[in-house]
Amino acid sequence: MKVLLEKRENACYITFNRPEKLNALDKESWGLLANYLESCEKDPEVFAIVLTGKGRAFSAGDDIYAMFELKNEKEAEDFFNTLYKAVEWLIELKKPLVCAVNGLAYGGGCEILLFCDIVIAVSDAKFAIPEGKLGLIPPMAITVGHSLLGRVINRLALTGDAISAQEAKQIGLVDLLVERNELDGKVREEIRKILDLDKNSILTIKKYLKVDKEKVRDAVMELARMSLEPAAKERMRKFLNR
Repeated sequence: MKVLLEKRENACYITFNRPEKLNALDKESWGLLANYLESCEKDPEVFAIVLTGKGRAFSAGDDIYAMFELKNEKEAEDFFNTLYKAVEWLIELKKPLVCAVNGLAYGGGCEILLFCDIVIAVSDAKFAIPEGKLGLIPPMAITVGHSLLGRVINRLALTGDAISAQEAKQIGLVDLLVERNELDGKVREEIRKILDLDKNSILTIKKYLKVDKEKVRDAVMELARMSLEPAAKERMRKFLNR
């Protein structure tokens, strides 16, 4: 399976499982993520959700080959509607979401972190929003990134520069830094803190932390259109053949 689901005590663990592809997210992966988020949200025994990756990447973002292969408007809409369904669940979650960043987090893999309540990263992780280099846009970064991180999101989106875990912590993209062998333990520690809180308090906090999903949807659909543009196709082709 390209995405795995496991329950441990009172938490759901969702793991991106394409290590050979740096956990790039194709249509199937986004669909599984949406289904698992819904399942965890509706499970009365689950009080927190953990999102992580297998191997040396959290996620390299959208699968460029899958986007390059999109041939028409219907295929693009199908792909990005599936992507948006997962993003909508990230936005609508009433349960705390902890992201355990085990390595590289680029593109959509980096943008997912904007919807996480607690982001824990290994100290050698790297982060980037490089969609512009492919003639595309980072829809989540440009709609919710500014309100969450401030003007720094402009630089990341407009240059595509990669940043270190240390800088990611400085700008607020990452909350906690740990060594690789400490990641699982730190995740469990943060979950224990969540379980100590009143469940009503958590529901109310999450309710008021919710972002504007309509702006996000508009930007995702703009990305769907841009993915079919000849200039984007050529940049994706060069990326795949590099």
